[in-house]
Amino acid sequence: MNFTKTILALDTTLYSCSVSLLYKKKIYSLFKNSSTNHEKYILQMIKKIIKIAKITLNKINFIACTIGPGSFTGIRISVGISQTISIIYKIPIIGFSTLQILSEQSWNTNKVNRVLIALQVSKNQIFWAKYLKNKIGLWVGNHTERLYSNMNNIKKIVKNYTGLWSTIGFKRKYLKKSTKLVYTHITTPHSKDIISYSIKYLQHNTKYKIMKIYPRYLSPIY
Repeated sequence: MNFTKTILALDTTLYSCSVSLLYKKKIYSLFKNSSTNHEKYILQMIKKIIKIAKITLNKINFIACTIGPGSFTGIRISVGISQTISIIYKIPIIGFSTLQILSEQSWNTNKVNRVLIALQVSKNQIFWAKYLKNKIGLWVGNHTERLYSNMNNIKKIVKNYTGLWSTIGFKRKYLKKSTKLVYTHITTPHSKDIISYSIKYLQHNTKYKIMKIYPRYLSPIY
């Protein structure tokens, strides 16, 4: 790894809390399955990982986090805590879509560069997206993200898809038989995938200095 910057990454947008730290080319990670008490856990985890790595927050070069979609409270915690650290210590901050980071997690699992996501987060809520990995290793697909109440719209979208896809929460019955699928068991983001994606992103955005990010919410489509 030639990347020498220090990155603190956070996620609380879905069913877990995770914190990862890239410091001196080593990645430290803490992860906890939890759908509640995100604020309590994430602050404890930040404190712990900083102590383990023997570093202080003012030595961090970048903060990266998921900005949604996800749970309303979880998104606000992920963005709010990251933004607060950024402001206090004057650290540039990067916000990535939750579904973009799920695609990175899929890639780190199976190396398939096309991802279909149909993640059911409640009885009447399905996060949908199609992400494609471009030539420089970045995921393109933010514009495809939708929040559907059922699979009817998704069936129409994918009926003519062909080729090889990695899937997150997606079922074969909606696709042509000739379409090849690589299934994953991914249900929630992990901050270590935010680290791997941040490295790629920053290698192509060497003058990144943005100090403000915004939550990403999706309006339901019925």
